[in-house]
Amino acid sequence: MSARWGRLGLILRFLAARARVRIQSPPPRAPLGAWNAMFDRSRLRLLEHEKRRLEAFDIGLFSALNDPRVIGQIVFEYGTLVNGVSSWAGLRVLDVGSGRSTLPNWMVAQGAKVVSFEFPEPVERRLAGKLGRLNNLILGATRRRIRHVSGSMLELPFGDQSFDLVTSLSVIEHLDTNLPDRSYVPYAEQRKRAARTLDEMVRVTRLGGLVYVTSECCHYGRAKTDAWRSSYYYHDGPALSGAWPIEDVPEIFYGYVADHGCSLVGPTAFDPAWPGADAKATFRGPQFSAFSVLARRERAWP
Repeated sequence: MSARWGRLGLILRFLAARARVRIQSPPPRAPLGAWNAMFDRSRLRLLEHEKRRLEAFDIGLFSALNDPRVIGQIVFEYGTLVNGVSSWAGLRVLDVGSGRSTLPNWMVAQGAKVVSFEFPEPVERRLAGKLGRLNNLILGATRRRIRHVSGSMLELPFGDQSFDLVTSLSVIEHLDTNLPDRSYVPYAEQRKRAARTLDEMVRVTRLGGLVYVTSECCHYGRAKTDAWRSSYYYHDGPALSGAWPIEDVPEIFYGYVADHGCSLVGPTAFDPAWPGADAKATFRGPQFSAFSVLARRERAWP
């Protein structure tokens, strides 16, 4: 009974958010200052325009953006992307590792042409049951207008410069797991795979197009627990994983894309010396945070 009331409450809150957007326009878009940044709850107020637009689209986005357990991390990841893209009309978008996210449907509703790329055996389930069927009705024609392709993000099955925008949200940290056997991948190999994945994302992005990636980071030397530990993809491996060592993020991500055909869009607000345990900590624990990467492909590489 409590689960039923919970679902009803979610639907009612979503309908209220949708009605609010129709009655009252969202607040003006705010300048973020940096799209290449570390998660910071104090900056979420700057993403209120994007949150209002997204949460009124469907129950899936409303639930993700308002889930108190993730303390605004999805608002940061999705909102930063929407803030950084001035227009979606006609954009050819590849979303790598869509999982159960309905953000690709939102992109389609804004006029984008979207390819959703996923592993052949998805590891995340979409909304099911009556709530899932209701949400499918809300999503409407956007479901039929998304092209679904499966494969490995280490070798994207698309030609060079096929897309205007390539996105991957909280996926690349899962390179710590081999699928489908769910065995642990040693860290040195994770780094190699991250480089290969970024190479592939840049390769399929047109010159002048954008690459947007979000992921998670951790002070492993200080971290003791992880609230997400029970959801790790691998069966046997280290006690803590699923995030990049914070000291390595500038080299693995910001430096790498800048050295491989891209330029970072705007300044970078990522602090590898962050001491932990403040507004930059995510739901996973006081030593975990998240970050975003927004880069423009400027030149052919290699």
